[in-house]
Amino acid sequence: MKIMNFVTIFFLTVTASALFAQPFRMGDKRPHKRIEQLRKIRLIEMLDLKEEQSVRFFARLNEHEGAKRELMEEKMEALDRIERLVRNRADEEEFEKVFPEVAAVNERIFEREVNFFNSLSDILSVEQRGKYLLFERRFEKELREAMREIQRRRHRWMNEP
Repeated sequence: MKIMNFVTIFFLTVTASALFAQPFRMGDKRPHKRIEQLRKIRLIEMLDLKEEQSVRFFARLNEHEGAKRELMEEKMEALDRIERLVRNRADEEEFEKVFPEVAAVNERIFEREVNFFNSLSDILSVEQRGKYLLFERRFEKELREAMREIQRRRHRWMNEP
């Protein structure tokens, strides 16, 4: 187990360092793809997925993430409109027209998450669904910690005489 934790931390650190070491260009998906690959490997391990389960789970997960990505784009478009309104010092009425759009997209995102999780009951056991919820929290925390560590190292390196 300690070896697995070390490998995970190492991989996250390498991945996070790749995010900071390479110049990031809009549209460059490599760091994101690496993180997604690690996430999938860790999910298979943590959930102890069988081959058939894995295929069905990731097909549904990919579909869910695609739909979620579309909703996030809608939300970003609405937030961009708000940003333009702020920049142009628009009146209150114009803001009030956009706020419900953001709220509606947030509701659809939440609804999508709930429906996705509930839809997993025909693929994952109750325990596996619980582990999935815990995995999401743990993976994000480990990724944030790895990125913070990269930033600390970079800061130390930049401040060395």
